[in-house]
Amino acid sequence: MKLSAREDASQLASIDDRIMPLINIVFLLLIFFLVAGVIREVEPVDVDPPRSMVEGESEVAPLTIYVSADGHFALGDDVLTDDAFNVAVTEAVLTDPEQAIRIVADRNVDSTKVITVLETLRSAGASRVKLTTQMQAAP
Repeated sequence: MKLSAREDASQLASIDDRIMPLINIVFLLLIFFLVAGVIREVEPVDVDPPRSMVEGESEVAPLTIYVSADGHFALGDDVLTDDAFNVAVTEAVLTDPEQAIRIVADRNVDSTKVITVLETLRSAGASRVKLTTQMQAAP
């Protein structure tokens, strides 16, 4: 049984009428999640900072140093070896010794790694260094 061209067109129009609301809903959901989603900076190494009860705003620093739990260093978005890290930090600090420097260290990192970073910054002449922590919920 062959359908006429007019019946084919009416069936296609019927299918379009049923799909159009679904397409609208999908686009509205897409826009909702784009607007409602939290966009945050992706850290070059996996870091979970220690918790703190102190309230305070963390200012955006032009130079951010990351220290992962396994002792890897990152300067900005670049993961570096120990020697390359020391050279890069020294060069970055020498360009502007008064710039704010933020250290984001994992809570499980060996403290000697953080001390090494602080000593490198001190020897390079850095004067404004801040250690980043996460706000802990009140007990």
